[in-house]
Amino acid sequence: MLGAMRVIAGDLRHLYGLTLLNVLHLMLTGAPAGILFLVVLELLSPRDQVRVARLIGLFAAMAAIMLLNLFVAVRVHVRGYISAYALATEARLRLGDHLRRLSLGFFKKRDPGDISALLLQDMAKVESIFGHFFLDAMACLVLPAMMCAFFLASDWRLTLLMVGAVAVAVPGLLLAGRVIDRFGRRHIVSRNRTASRLLEYLQGIKVLKAFCLTGRNFRRLDESMRRLRDDSIRLEAAAGAPVMLYVIILELGFVGLLVVGANRLAAGSLAIPVFVLFLVIGYKFFEPLINFGVFLSEMRYMNIAAGRIAAVLDTPPLAEPAVPLQPGPMDIVFDRVRFGYGQRKVLEGVSFRVPEKAMTALVGPSGSGKTTITSLIARFWDVDAGSIAIGGVDLRNIPLETLNASISVVFQEVYLFRDTILHNIRIGKRNASREEVIRAARTARCHDFIERLEKGYDTMVGEGGGTLSGGEKQRLSIARALLKDAPIVILDEATASLDPENELLIQQAIAAMVRCKTLLVIAHRLTTIARADQILVVDKGRIVQSGVHETLLASGGLYATLWNEQQRARGWKFRGGTARAGGEVAA
Repeated sequence: MLGAMRVIAGDLRHLYGLTLLNVLHLMLTGAPAGILFLVVLELLSPRDQVRVARLIGLFAAMAAIMLLNLFVAVRVHVRGYISAYALATEARLRLGDHLRRLSLGFFKKRDPGDISALLLQDMAKVESIFGHFFLDAMACLVLPAMMCAFFLASDWRLTLLMVGAVAVAVPGLLLAGRVIDRFGRRHIVSRNRTASRLLEYLQGIKVLKAFCLTGRNFRRLDESMRRLRDDSIRLEAAAGAPVMLYVIILELGFVGLLVVGANRLAAGSLAIPVFVLFLVIGYKFFEPLINFGVFLSEMRYMNIAAGRIAAVLDTPPLAEPAVPLQPGPMDIVFDRVRFGYGQRKVLEGVSFRVPEKAMTALVGPSGSGKTTITSLIARFWDVDAGSIAIGGVDLRNIPLETLNASISVVFQEVYLFRDTILHNIRIGKRNASREEVIRAARTARCHDFIERLEKGYDTMVGEGGGTLSGGEKQRLSIARALLKDAPIVILDEATASLDPENELLIQQAIAAMVRCKTLLVIAHRLTTIARADQILVVDKGRIVQSGVHETLLASGGLYATLWNEQQRARGWKFRGGTARAGGEVAA
């Protein structure tokens, strides 16, 4: 467990002082028991030999120790909680920063619920280890150890009986740990799968309602809930039996202690004060050990959560260059690039050049590899073979921060955060003034619709931008890119959700942007890229054609086919019957 904690929280040396302070607190906690034993010895003396002054001194010492312990306990708990939450905060930040530097392949392989659970439930478990169980578990071990040394000085035979009971009970605790390791992992898988299904249910609620799949009719969620219930019951039932066995053996150990002590007392081989000591304080030896059984079971489950976080932190991020280089001109060169998602190959030996301060368009059928090309330029993944260079420098030799600052991306699926429109645009440039944000919004042709909102730029948008239309979200995304003012701009179907009127306005904004930017555009509507300086036609992971619009039309091939199909589709009309190509529909 300490290994996982060290991976998550980093250096644990600042816990050493807290540990020593807690040991002092525990020693002060156990000291009154020893003083109480001395009081009992004094009271069992003949009446004429009882020393009142000694009793007063013992009670005064006990009171002083309790007051000192109160002061130390407050320091321990305050310092403990501060350290715990500081460690947990540091761990969360380290995990978030590490996730940021991982390739998108890591996220593609995991359900969203699994990653959410990693950041929320698993981190909460780790926080509990630092904040509660670390100090409590230490108390459960240190106090019995101190008592054991005290008992050993009083009667080694009864002490050996107590220690023997603990030794007999420990296998039950070890068995509980193995059971929790097995069923706990299964429970975490079910928990994360259920979280994913809940996210899926909430995000797709409109579709589910439209097809009457809400509630129990959404079988994926219903089945995951049932599986989570069953795995939760199995975990509690399977781990509870060996823990209860451990507790029962310790309870029997105390009973055995009393029986053996009483027999020895009757036989005259045990002094009354010693028997009273084991009778009064003996259960205090077993009580923290019983609690430790419960704590350890919880900590074994928490250790699984800690191990999951440690495994993510051990996942190698995208490599930073040993000798970082800065790109020169902002042209982009693909050289025999090969890439695939797992076993599925997407790009096969792709080579091309995107000139600086010019507009290059990527066109082709769906699934041909266009978005993958733009993702590789942004280095969301590393190529399997070949190389990609910006300004003559391989992407892998450019620091990630420099690369990210050099590229603005307008994604096909726009995501807006639950914040004001002002702050959503300001993501492109965190220190931008309000005037700069408004200027970018005007250029992206979204200023007018923002001003029509109740609070203008201070209007809150729902998570994911659910309160705005697709076209409005797309224009806000373009405003972000304009505000960032990066030398390379990638537009992934930026005009796909816009009506014809706004499409023309956005084309004007793009035309203004391309004057000083390296612009790469993915487009399905070929009319939007007819004036591009270069058009690359992608099919089945290869560049099959390249050139300008007129040249590609004249040469035939896939581009001409796509263009002609779109021109015919634009001529379709409806008139009370079935559709026909060519402009009219049968009545």
